[in-house]
Order: sequence, then structure tokens, then C-alpha cells
Amino acid sequence: MHQAMLALGAAALCAATAALPRAGATSPAAKSSATNESGATLTIRDWTLPNGLRVVYAPVHRLPAVTVQVWYHVGSKNEQPGLRGVAHMFEHMMFKGSARVPPERHAQLLAGIGGEVNAFTAEDVTAYHNTLPRQYFSFAVALEAERMRHLLLTERTIASEREVVKEEKRLRLENSPIGRALEALRALAYRAHPYAWSPAGDIPDLDRVTVPLCQRFYDTYYRPNNATLVIVGDVGEEEVRRTALTYFGPIAGGAPAPPVKAVEPPQAGLRERRADWPSQLNVVLGAYHIPDARHADLPALTVLATILGAGRSSRLHQALVRRGQLALGAGAFAEENEHPGLFVVYGYGLPTQDLARMQQTLLEQVDAIAHDGVTAAELEKARNQLATGHLRSRQTVDGLAYQIGVSTYLQGDPRAFLDDVARIDRVTAADVRRVAGAYLQRPNLSLVALPAQTPAAEAAK
Repeated sequence: MHQAMLALGAAALCAATAALPRAGATSPAAKSSATNESGATLTIRDWTLPNGLRVVYAPVHRLPAVTVQVWYHVGSKNEQPGLRGVAHMFEHMMFKGSARVPPERHAQLLAGIGGEVNAFTAEDVTAYHNTLPRQYFSFAVALEAERMRHLLLTERTIASEREVVKEEKRLRLENSPIGRALEALRALAYRAHPYAWSPAGDIPDLDRVTVPLCQRFYDTYYRPNNATLVIVGDVGEEEVRRTALTYFGPIAGGAPAPPVKAVEPPQAGLRERRADWPSQLNVVLGAYHIPDARHADLPALTVLATILGAGRSSRLHQALVRRGQLALGAGAFAEENEHPGLFVVYGYGLPTQDLARMQQTLLEQVDAIAHDGVTAAELEKARNQLATGHLRSRQTVDGLAYQIGVSTYLQGDPRAFLDDVARIDRVTAADVRRVAGAYLQRPNLSLVALPAQTPAAEAAK
């Protein structure tokens, strides 16, 4: 992830924007608006430029700020075995300079006007976001348009960013026993689908990335017809239309990006792996296959994950940490992915805590919901927790834009997230018990256990 680096003066801003491309044309009509659950009208309009770029706009005038985000429909699932990590590398490469903007200057320029810049790579998307004072709105749009098709790809910058991405991988995953176990869990759960690896990539694969390979990846996925421009904030619709068309309009669309056709076959039996790399913790991770983000069962699975693993009053925390004293932490989460994802449960504890008992208790808590269901109080609390989280995420322009981007690509509609709270409120105790019985079964489970490998653990045996 990249952050703003250095403040520059107004003269530098003017010089940087003077050579950026401009064009004029007629923009298509916008689509309808929508309303959120609180009753306040939130207008969300979207339209498509002639080159295929989708533009989604939501006016929010509470503060003189605007966020400009570009979401590309490419992530780690679009990578091939042997080249895992190229999507994440590209997130870094997009800050390394273009035909008209020197390396790192994108972030520097926006920092100079009080803006914030960042980016992320996930399984399904790569997104770039800029939040800044509203008077500099067109400047941020110009910078994003510039690097969409004028990125400079050189041996020097690729070699530099390759090492940065490799170091991130080591720091966040390879040197973390839990992170490494999560990667092992994905590899165990998936046999056919590229969700088997994480966006962090693979260090030997990263060493294979070349300039020609990067250019092919860029030409395939970094096109307007494979992207969505999300604008939220204190800016008018006509200005958004004019600015988007001015800067992005001249960029030619490309051939449609190849779809990911891999389908994970149903799992036919329990899969287990006992890991043996160094760890100061006992770790157990379990994953059950669940449907994609658009499936009608996802709200109930999200409520189930909240009851099982969200906070100190959750079932897993109470059973493993507070009462059983078998773990330092425990939890659960349901992935929301474009393709079918995973429902993950986990626990981790000290070397002196019993790993076998921790695993047994963890799975017993999961099984109990399918067998006995949940209480009305648990259901109500989970629904309240989720509603609060959803609504809090919309209180800032960048948070709202993020929800729009996720909704666009994972649910297929930029407005779908507006019904998230209503969908959660419709979940019943019977729904939670049903999805637990349907998905959280042993033949559908992949399980990774990592025993602590320390002198204390050896002495406790």
C-alpha cells in the first residue's frame, strides 16, 4: 500500500496538469437513484462512457471533500500458476511513474494539497483511491486517467517493486505463523480455483515477472472497459460527467478481459494438514466452502459468523478463551467473493494450552449451531452488530465509495449494498440453523493445525 509522501507547491500542481489529456464529447444518460435504510435519500447515478468505462457517482455535501477511486476488475484470481503475485506487483507499479508524471509524484502531488492516497489488491479487484479537498477534484481524476494507459514499465522499477512486494509477503505472511497457516488453509481447501493462493503472491513466482509479462498484464486488464470510476463527495453531477469524459474519454477500450472459468468441485470429505513450521503459538484453522457474494444464503452465513466469532461475547471466545482457557483468541468470518468463498473459523493459544482440545472445542461449537440453533438474543445482537458496522462504514466519502466499489463487482450492482441492513434484518434463527447444517459439515471442512514449536511446548509434552 502506498501513502502520500511529500508536499509540493501550487506551481508544481499546475505544471503536472498542463500536459494531461483532454477531450470533449456527449455523455450518456444516468440511471436511477436509490434510498438507504435510514430513510435518507442517497442518490447513486451511473453511466458508461463510449470506451466502456463505468462511472458511478454519489453526491455527499456534508464536507468540502471528494474521493476519487478507480476499481479494476482484476485480482489474484486472474493470475496463472507460476506468476502468482503479479496483480499485487501492479498495485505498486502504478505509483512508479507514467509518461507525464514522474515516479512517486502521484502521491506526492496529492499530499501537497492535503489529500490521501492508497490502494489495495484483493482476489477479485484492484482499487486505487484518492481523497482530497473538493476544489482539486479534476486534478485527481486527471492523475488516475494518466496512469490508466501511460504507465512506464522498466526493468529498474520492476526489480525495485518486486523486492518491496517480496518483503511485504515475508513480513505479513511468511514470518507470521497465523498468516502462513491461512495460506496453507487456502491451498488445502481449493484444488481447482485460483482462490487457492492469496494476493500476496509467491516469492519464486515474483522472480519470474518480466517487463513483457507486465506489459501484457497491463494491456489486458488496465483498460477503461475493465474499470469503474467511483466519485463520492461535494461535487456536482455535471462536473463529474464533464471531468470523467475530459480525462478518461480519449482512452481507447480494449478487448474484453478473459473471464476466470475455473470451478471448484464439491469437496467430498474432510481434509486435514498438520503443519510443522516454527511457531510460538498453537494455531487451528478450519474452512468450509460457501457460495458467492450474490447468493441468497450469504446474509445468514454472515450472521452465523458474527454469532460464532465476533467479539468477546461470541460463542467461540466464550468457549475457548473465557470458560475453557484453551486459547488466547478465537473467531470466525464468512468471505464475500465474486466466486464461491470460504467460511473460516480459528483459534490460537499458548504452547502450554492443549491444541487438540482447542480444535475439538472449536468444532463442537460449530456443530452445535446446526444441531441446536441459536437464541433470539444472539440473533438480535448479531443483527445489531452488523447493521452498526454497515452504517458506520458509510459515514465518510471514502468509506461510501468503497462500499459502492465492492457492491459493483461482488454483488453486480453499485446500489446493492443499500439493502445490506434490510437483508440482515430478514435473517431468522431458522435461517442460521439451516445454513449451518447445509455448509458447516465435516465433509466440507479443510483443517490446518499448527502446534507450537518452542522449548516450552516440548517441556509441556
